[in-house]
Amino acid sequence: MPVVFACAASHAPGLTAWTEAAPEDQRGRLFAGLDAMREGLRAARPDVVLLLTSEHWANFFETIGAFCIGRGETFEGPIEPWLRVQKTVVKGDPALSLALLEHCYARGFEIGYSHEMKLDHGSMVPLHFLTPDMQTRVVPLMFNTLASPRATAARCVALGQALRPALDARPERIAVVATGGLSHDPGERRHGWIDTAFDGTFIERLENADLAALSAYTDADLLAAGAGTLELLAWLCLAGIMGDGKARLVAYEAIKPWATGCGVVAWDAGAAV
Repeated sequence: MPVVFACAASHAPGLTAWTEAAPEDQRGRLFAGLDAMREGLRAARPDVVLLLTSEHWANFFETIGAFCIGRGETFEGPIEPWLRVQKTVVKGDPALSLALLEHCYARGFEIGYSHEMKLDHGSMVPLHFLTPDMQTRVVPLMFNTLASPRATAARCVALGQALRPALDARPERIAVVATGGLSHDPGERRHGWIDTAFDGTFIERLENADLAALSAYTDADLLAAGAGTLELLAWLCLAGIMGDGKARLVAYEAIKPWATGCGVVAWDAGAAV
């Protein structure tokens, strides 16, 4: 069955942890966009969400791969007690995880896997807004955005292109959600700085389904907009999944108190591959 829903959204912890710090008008527009995505996801009636995400030193220390898929029956999160998101247990989908894993191996993507993955704000903030009842099964696919070397932008787009046939062949109704970004430099020298020019160009390339330009990003290009901008590797994978489908900008706000360019984009689930 084809993908029934696709969107990408920022996962800045300020969305829940220090909501009130953001200007009311900015957070109102951003939350309206997230509300629209929640309603769209609900209308799509997915059986499972493939969550393209990243983590923040919650799981991987001694062993760090480019990609890691969660094969657990359940996942617990968030790990941050200050996030103001209730700690919960999210249902996994081991059968779908294994099918995607085997599909990727057969196509030259030897992604890692974990049975005991923990979820931090990078996964739980978007789930809090999009699936607040936490009843939809989730398969997390994490991207290494923390330690070098990392997968290239081109490799992440190609992973998405490789995944699409496997998703289309499944009987489940599958939603795909990418999280992270946009420009931000958390805890680094430029903490609080937001590169709105970079964000605008990146979103425009998603809107044009310009996979060549998206694949051309280098680590240096992304790092120039802040260390946290590497989280857009997950968005690039979703762009690969959606192929020729053009993204639609739902909301974008450069929210200084959250030190992040916060964006929400959506794809037509019937978009061409």
